[in-house]
Amino acid sequence: MEIKAEVRQFIAENVLLGVHQTTIEDATPLITGGLIDSIGMIGFVAFLESRFAVEFMPREIDVHSLDTVERIEELIRKKLADRDAGVAAGDGQQIR
Repeated sequence: MEIKAEVRQFIAENVLLGVHQTTIEDATPLITGGLIDSIGMIGFVAFLESRFAVEFMPREIDVHSLDTVERIEELIRKKLADRDAGVAAGDGQQIR
């Protein structure tokens, strides 16, 4: 699974809408750079939760965690690893 590619594709299709010729690099600031605003963040987080089958806690939805593609990938990978570790432990509970 290529997390970065899917995040870039979502941003290109839903945020930039093909209007801007902006290249989204790993360290491009999405929130602090003004590409995603607070309203756009709602749809973006919904996409991430749906696409990667993870759930964000309210405290995780912030500039620090979601400002760059690199940080987003890191957070998604951590959530997936935590979830898989919970399943592997056999406790039957989803880790969030």
